[in-house]
Amino acid sequence: MPLAAALAVGAVCSQAECSRPIVVPAAPTGFNVKVADEQVSGVYPDWLREVGRRAGCQIQFPVVPRARADSMTFVSGQADMLIPASQNQERDQKAQFVHLVNLTPTLITLSTAPVPPKDLYTLEGRSKLRAALVRSYSWGNEYDTLVRKLAVDNRVDFVNDLETVGRMLRAGRVDFTILPPTLLHSALQASPDGVQSGEFRFSPLAGLPKSRVGAYMSRQTLSPSDTDLLSTAMVKSARDGSLRAAFEKYYPPEVVAADVSNN
Repeated sequence: MPLAAALAVGAVCSQAECSRPIVVPAAPTGFNVKVADEQVSGVYPDWLREVGRRAGCQIQFPVVPRARADSMTFVSGQADMLIPASQNQERDQKAQFVHLVNLTPTLITLSTAPVPPKDLYTLEGRSKLRAALVRSYSWGNEYDTLVRKLAVDNRVDFVNDLETVGRMLRAGRVDFTILPPTLLHSALQASPDGVQSGEFRFSPLAGLPKSRVGAYMSRQTLSPSDTDLLSTAMVKSARDGSLRAAFEKYYPPEVVAADVSNN
């Protein structure tokens, strides 16, 4: 065999690959994770499959409810990765976080509602305002603190999916939610009524910083070599624009520009 060919073969053989298939539970999350007839697609599955292909890793996507996806990753050790996931202190104690993008949690109300509060402190003090929030979602430590206070005051309805949030807002059963614009956009697009122009008001909420979003890698199930291989591949792909391109495949450019950033 010629020397060049032998070197090429050796390079392929020595390339690191995952030691086994990587289990990533897929819970419907708007356009970020789409499930139809047990087929998984969306921003993160499409992107992660390509990352895995480049890194030599097979990705498996069992379809589960969101709350179970969290439990499989952080409690029962049945999953290797949770994505997308926002970073918070409690999760950091249980798994390794890989930062990929920043999303902008926004106070969302009907456009016909009174002018909303502009900061967390004022929102906490408006005792008549009630929220609908997706169970197990977290947008950082400040958000988690707010949710605990709303729960103590019995001012929040926890629901299982984004579509229910949209229905409750439209029906006037609640006054607000807090979500990144990309998630609400996907929920409204998927609803039977579609998106009504100008129906919702999106208001920045002072005191609520951008949410660091990425993947949590299980310390219970993944070997250090698999963790290093996948985390390096994901960070590289997020930085080279591949992840943003995956967002723009599913969302209008203006929605991505309003929500998604790398810093």
